Amino acid sequence: MTLMALLFALSLLPIPSISQADTDVPPNDAVNASVKRFLQRQTASLGDQVKIELQESAADLGDCPEPRPFLPRPGVPQGRVTVGVHCGSDDSRARYLQATVSAVVRHLVVRQPIDPGQRIDATALDWQQTDISRLRRGYLDDPARAAGMIATRRIPPGTTLTDDMMRKPWMVKRGDTVVLTAVGQGFHVSRNVEALDNGGLGSTIRLKTENNQILQGKVTGQDRLRVDF
Repeated sequence: MTLMALLFALSLLPIPSISQADTDVPPNDAVNASVKRFLQRQTASLGDQVKIELQESAADLGDCPEPRPFLPRPGVPQGRVTVGVHCGSDDSRARYLQATVSAVVRHLVVRQPIDPGQRIDATALDWQQTDISRLRRGYLDDPARAAGMIATRRIPPGTTLTDDMMRKPWMVKRGDTVVLTAVGQGFHVSRNVEALDNGGLGSTIRLKTENNQILQGKVTGQDRLRVDF
């Protein structure tokens, strides 16, 4: 009777919830899901057919309450990328994951050969579609950013056009005498100076005044610089 009473009492104890344990999200999976959602938002400008793959890691990321992903390198993620994650309110430590972002994007290619120093014309460009993971960073997808620029190297036909293949036209050339305008509170003075560098519109170059003082000025127009005091 004592044994039967003990068995009856044990049957009344609460049974551990197996379903609750099964629905708990492992720490690594919670972080991965947060990173994937973050990358989906960051790559929205690439179109609707973006594919994001997180690299498998054997490391246990441990508990990470309220994961907050961030990009160590600014810009739209593309190709192989690193994503950092802060946990909770702690910004002093971060864990990092690797991911691959792929998408077919439309970009500019060169239709005919372009020589160094040649001005780039929109008629020399064409469109092509490529998986973004195969493209170099800095590829161009806007003809307005290329038209009128100067090629810095020979660009063969079929080449994907990137920022580092071109520059702005020189509006100030090294060794030339140009007009410097000095602007400050209560004064506005212009004088001739010598340009020590080449410069396109908006760039900052070195200059030398009549008394051999070296300053830096901003290119504001053809053969014109400005210094703010």
